[in-house]
Amino acid sequence: MKTSIPLMLVLGFLSISLLTACGGGDQKSDLEKLSDAAEEMADQAENLADQAQDMTTGMTDDREPQPAVHFKVLMNYLPDGFGDLERGEPRGEKASMGNWTYSSAEVDFTGMDNSNANVEIFDYAYISMLYASFNMIFKMGFEQESSEGYERTTEIAGSPAIEKWEEAGQHAEATVLVVERFIVTVTTRNLPHDMPRQIIETMDLSGLAKETADKPPA
Repeated sequence: MKTSIPLMLVLGFLSISLLTACGGGDQKSDLEKLSDAAEEMADQAENLADQAQDMTTGMTDDREPQPAVHFKVLMNYLPDGFGDLERGEPRGEKASMGNWTYSSAEVDFTGMDNSNANVEIFDYAYISMLYASFNMIFKMGFEQESSEGYERTTEIAGSPAIEKWEEAGQHAEATVLVVERFIVTVTTRNLPHDMPRQIIETMDLSGLAKETADKPPA
């Protein structure tokens, strides 16, 4: 969540507090009223910060970061093909941040009429901050639907997921968290709204769930 939203809420609480404090009929001085309002604002800000922290915290926060599964292993779990889409050359990489490592693999598919799909697998190896945005949205149980599309939390292949659809551009996306470690994301354009879900359901997520960094790449 962007920091501007909590800031706007804090400012809103401050405005209400100031109006309440300054408009009451008690005998407090204006300085005392402003002091009380500032104290109340600080309490509200602290509560908002606690709520934001709760929403971004997931079960991955209870685990120590581990070595990431090699990207060559992740590449084995990318789809070989789907329907009439033409598969491109898979790509992968591994990176580190101090003692933390993470890896990823992806592949592109292209079809007729400028249709395309991208499939990505990430192993963030329990680096909690990299799961924060997913945990926040999923814990909120977010669901929104309009004439322009939808965004909602759901389940795909037995794992927590987030689905998005934008009518303009025919853009769809599905993100799945596998065994609280691997994140699989599929994005498509000019394809049916449920195509990301269909692609994920063809992938061997149960096999992916068993992978560890101890297994060397093939």
